[in-house]
Amino acid sequence: MNDELRKAALKHCDIEGKYERNLNHAWLSLEIDEVYKENYQMRMLNSNTLKRLLPVQGQGREERSSYRYEISGKLSMKSFYENTVLGYREMESFMKQFVEALREVENLLLNPNGLLLVPDYIYQSDGQFYFCFCPCKCADIWEEFHQLTEYFVKKADYADKEAIYLAYELHKASMEENYNIEKVLEEILEKKDTEVKKMSAEKEHTYAVEEDYWIDDWEGEQEMLGSKVKEKRSMWGMVNDKLRKRKKKMWGDWDTFA
Repeated sequence: MNDELRKAALKHCDIEGKYERNLNHAWLSLEIDEVYKENYQMRMLNSNTLKRLLPVQGQGREERSSYRYEISGKLSMKSFYENTVLGYREMESFMKQFVEALREVENLLLNPNGLLLVPDYIYQSDGQFYFCFCPCKCADIWEEFHQLTEYFVKKADYADKEAIYLAYELHKASMEENYNIEKVLEEILEKKDTEVKKMSAEKEHTYAVEEDYWIDDWEGEQEMLGSKVKEKRSMWGMVNDKLRKRKKKMWGDWDTFA
């Protein structure tokens, strides 16, 4: 990617989401401060039936663009996981469906920056995930994916070692340069069993070596919140130490399917 395209990708766009409902349907409308243009991307979206991209209709209103998505029977990722956690199976399923969405974008020759990776605008129903594609969105997809992996780290089920492993590895991969997301996911899943066993062994070692530290540090909080707090904090102590030691690299090309 040349410097001019990279600057365009990094340009910030303010997107305002609004919701409309009637007795049988619900829609999400994204309003953007940009003159509406009916380009080839909208024609491709409207001319094809897509599995992972939500149907969208676009129109212009004065100096603004409006994109309307059918979301009937679906709940945003943010709302669904507001008071619950992400397990390994759910995270794995999401990533595989995200790869499917990237393939649809590539097959239609769309700009991948058009995908919205914010939990507010990712929808799901019965285990199926759906993505909004906004043709004039210009926020950076590499940064959005990195922020999405941070969301995974926060929402991962701390009692699920596989979920912790997957969230951490995805977050780590998002800081690399010139990575291929599909290959990265394949490699992470292939190494899962071995790495989870290793992580469990490191956890036990951490408890053995630093037992006094954990008791002194969390004794007061454990009395107030219960034994689960100590388990949750100590498990992530190992992960957070690794994350802090890694220096964040420059964003590379989104080499999705090399």
